[in-house]
Amino acid sequence: MTRTLFQSAVNATGKIKLMLIKTTISAIAFGSLISLPGYAADSSMTMTATVVASPCTFDTANSLTVIPLGDIFSDQMTGPANRSGDVFFDLSFKDCPAGTTSIVATFSGTDNPETLGGKTFLNVGTAKNVGIQVKPKYGNWDVVSLSNGSTLTTTVNEDKSATFNMVSRMFTPTGGATPGTVKAVVTMSFTYQ
Repeated sequence: MTRTLFQSAVNATGKIKLMLIKTTISAIAFGSLISLPGYAADSSMTMTATVVASPCTFDTANSLTVIPLGDIFSDQMTGPANRSGDVFFDLSFKDCPAGTTSIVATFSGTDNPETLGGKTFLNVGTAKNVGIQVKPKYGNWDVVSLSNGSTLTTTVNEDKSATFNMVSRMFTPTGGATPGTVKAVVTMSFTYQ
């Protein structure tokens, strides 16, 4: 008899728990159907965009992207600010669409920490105490030499072409250049206006 009562008590407890769970689930489900009063406010959206000029075609036939600076003897680069000869090159564009009036070039590369003002790109070759300078064709090296983040702008001609006339050279800010290779990597990104 005790055994039966005990089983009944267990079943009653199980039923109570089951009823409690059912009631809780019903309350949650019913509560999710009831919505509280919403408060609306006037709001606005702002959309912004930019219409940019269409790109020109980079003219690989008339551009030089690997610039051979030649050879120089180390005894010609012994003093501060010694340099090699200038090497001229062009970066040309063609087929610029109507409405594109200028091209802005942004130069990215590692500046040589030995050069005050960052006017020389770091040599990643084996020669020491020497870097590479780049500038537009016209203008003084001390004033217009490029560094990381520098920009140049050129105008699109009536024939839908544009050219950046450039010059480069090896340069030792400190002197004491050692024999070895000289190489700098400079990336250019172009924006069309």
